[in-house]
Amino acid sequence: MFNIYLIGDKNFFKDEDSYLEALDVCFYNGVEAFQLRQKDISINDFIKLGKKIKLLLKKYNGVKFFVNDRIDAALALEADGVHLNVNSTPVKEVKGKIKNLKIFYSSHSIEEAIKAEKDGADFITFSPVYKTKNQEFQQGADMLGRAVHSVNIPVFALGGINESNILEIKKAGAEYIAVQSGILKKTDIGEAVKEIFRILHSN
Repeated sequence: MFNIYLIGDKNFFKDEDSYLEALDVCFYNGVEAFQLRQKDISINDFIKLGKKIKLLLKKYNGVKFFVNDRIDAALALEADGVHLNVNSTPVKEVKGKIKNLKIFYSSHSIEEAIKAEKDGADFITFSPVYKTKNQEFQQGADMLGRAVHSVNIPVFALGGINESNILEIKKAGAEYIAVQSGILKKTDIGEAVKEIFRILHSN
């Protein structure tokens, strides 16, 4: 089971090659699960990008590959899973028809987390734990802790997660984190991954 779920968007980088190089550094340094999240391109371009990432992943054993929202792309890319939200095809529908596809679900309340588990989600993200550039509202570590103890599936803390708040997350009872800018916007991406791993696995 993976502890760090990297969510990637190529718009953080000057070009696609820089993005793929950054992902390579992340996987080399131990990131074991990745979600391709790219909302501003066509399905064809999404699949082309996904194929490049899959090619990259051939160098590494066991990295799980998830696709944001697009079930058709997840199937075309033979992804390990798909990440759904309230506007996606319902978890129950996907689970009922595609048994081997693992499902992440974006939850923003304890009620949503409980429902996602009941509907068959394998993992959930709970967000936003902290404020982000796009979200002024935050759930806070205490609410995250309540969510963790409300379900029996892994809960990944999402939203503003970086090396400065992982200890607080751990104290709340969370073992899993989802990270985007906390890794991909760092000057030294490899060191950022190592530091997050170090804190997450410290006693």
